[in-house]
Amino acid sequence: MAVEKLSVSLPDIVAARARRAAERAGVPLSAWLAEAAEAAADLAEAHAAAQDYAARFGEPDAGELEQIRTQLAEAGVGAPESHEDAAARMAALARLLGLPNERRAG
Repeated sequence: MAVEKLSVSLPDIVAARARRAAERAGVPLSAWLAEAAEAAADLAEAHAAAQDYAARFGEPDAGELEQIRTQLAEAGVGAPESHEDAAARMAALARLLGLPNERRAG
């Protein structure tokens, strides 16, 4: 995987929180920041896609929204994840990413 080395400036409190979070996750700060940036970019792209959809097809009406929310709830979207499910998901992702065994434990 190609990487680009960047120099970024963060407020002191944000940098400290990021370091603590990376430490708790057992990953280097740069890896934690990359994951956080990717999650933020994914969310921004999802918002842009939703706005594009609404511009093309209009906003869904209240009935459609309720149907969508029901389908998402039935699929478990937004529901708390058990520790076992989270560990299994992280292990599967680690295998897909080819991470060493010691990183697979989560």
